[in-house]
Amino acid sequence: MSQLVKVSLASAVMGVSLSASVQANELNLAGQWQLQNAENTQATLEAAVQTVAKEMNFFIRALAKPVLRKQTQICDQWRLGWQNTTFHWQCDDAEVDAVPVLAQRDWIKTDEEGVDILGTYQQGANSVVVIVESERGKRTNTWQRLGDNELRYTAKLESEKLPTPLTWTLTYKRLP
Repeated sequence: MSQLVKVSLASAVMGVSLSASVQANELNLAGQWQLQNAENTQATLEAAVQTVAKEMNFFIRALAKPVLRKQTQICDQWRLGWQNTTFHWQCDDAEVDAVPVLAQRDWIKTDEEGVDILGTYQQGANSVVVIVESERGKRTNTWQRLGDNELRYTAKLESEKLPTPLTWTLTYKRLP
């Protein structure tokens, strides 16, 4: 490969990387975010579970509610950030997850049961959306900046086993 081609390729990669980093910094989402109104969190999640459960068959409802509650993960703290061309997010002390910023849909990891997890990154003017999919269904995570120090997180779970998506929204404040 000629030196000119190597330099051009390196410049193109660097340009894409810098472009993604500049756009990400403009969002002002990177950092640590703490859950607000924690006393209302359980009520918010229970309302989301009830909305989905009421659409289910009476006999299945009692079995489904505990499963749905398990899926409504509460993050007391989010850590969000970008590194080169990858977006990273972490809920409390859980494993850090990452998705490529430039790929349309990419493999993220294989879970503890051997199921492949795919992810898609989307960026709006004031939000980041990460869609995580497997054979079990789809989870759409949306982190939306409301102000310099306020963040709205919305989770939407969809599955062919659910009559309607399970959705909830929580608010966070930036930690210093």
